[in-house]
Amino acid sequence: MKWSAPPRLRVGLADLPQGAVDEGPGPLIGVTDSAAPAYLGPGSGHALLVAWPGTGATTVLRTLAAQYARRGTEVDILDVAGQHTWARAQQRVHLYQDAASVHRRLYQLAHQVRTERSGPARTVLVESDQTVTALLRFRHYPVPGGTGLDALTTVLAGGRLHGIRVVMACRAVPAPWGHVARDLFTTRLLAAPTPRTWHLVGPPGAPAPQEEPFRVGRMHLVGSGSDELVQLLRLTDLQAAHLAATPANAARAPRLRYRPRDRLPVTAPTASAFQLPRTQGDSRP
Repeated sequence: MKWSAPPRLRVGLADLPQGAVDEGPGPLIGVTDSAAPAYLGPGSGHALLVAWPGTGATTVLRTLAAQYARRGTEVDILDVAGQHTWARAQQRVHLYQDAASVHRRLYQLAHQVRTERSGPARTVLVESDQTVTALLRFRHYPVPGGTGLDALTTVLAGGRLHGIRVVMACRAVPAPWGHVARDLFTTRLLAAPTPRTWHLVGPPGAPAPQEEPFRVGRMHLVGSGSDELVQLLRLTDLQAAHLAATPANAARAPRLRYRPRDRLPVTAPTASAFQLPRTQGDSRP
């Protein structure tokens, strides 16, 4: 699928061609500068987002979580920061919002990996530095290897064989993973990467990108030796909750065409799965 023109502003549902969300090989990440959709497909492996607060990492996790749930995948959100209130009461999305519950869940998943038990397809989203800090500092069991980061490393190492994918967001690569992050995460999304970040998780041997004007939601998509700039798909909390609660085969999306304007209203037929309640003054998708 190739689109007629790459959206230069924020990419929302109203910018997408027919079937862009539901008919791809996986959740839609965004649009490349060459006007092609970028997906997190079955071969993309675990994904790491390295981005400072305010650059779009939470939006990426929300957008991916909603699409995974829409496709029938179970989703665990580890969110000590409390960013994903939209996911409450969602049937396929499970929130873990304190250090103890986050660690217990990771130990359960690590045990599943160690005992080589497969389960339903599951995506684990790790939100923000507060959660990463909890993984490093909190010890549910006072034994070596008792931190949540140790359990998460086990899930990263063997989880894909048992139907588990991890998508993790942080502002810098955690120090214990400095030398193996590129191996643990096949896909990396980097917002205005520092030289250290590029050295650790950029394409091996590739020169660091030249500094460019910062734009929210614009990241380097790195994987298998490649690097491409992507403008990320943006779903609001309301859109994400609606999408997650609507199975992909419930209704066909309307034909939505890109219009290069600063404000892009959402217009959809009444029966559309994408028709969403609007809030006053909200003219962006």
